[in-house]
Amino acid sequence: MLVLVAALTLQLNLAPPKPVTAPHVTCGIKTVSYRFVGTPGSEFRYDGRTYRVPVGGTIEILADKRETSYTAGGKTLPLDVWAADEFGTRTVPLPTATQ
Repeated sequence: MLVLVAALTLQLNLAPPKPVTAPHVTCGIKTVSYRFVGTPGSEFRYDGRTYRVPVGGTIEILADKRETSYTAGGKTLPLDVWAADEFGTRTVPLPTATQ
């Protein structure tokens, strides 16, 4: 009887392994940051703070998932209408004084 159990165990251990597929990794974060682009000196509000565009014309801010809009030129505007790049950054053009 002991020989029969050993033979069955050996047969089970030599069975070919089942193929393993790699897991598909996804991230729930859609927007990592916003890159605000505008005339240097332009002001806007995001997440309760006022920002001024530097001389370079852009300022990038880490996204707060609770914030869906920003304020510029006295208007509250949506953020997620702009396409996100492969890194999750959305480029937001700020309105000019004439817009």
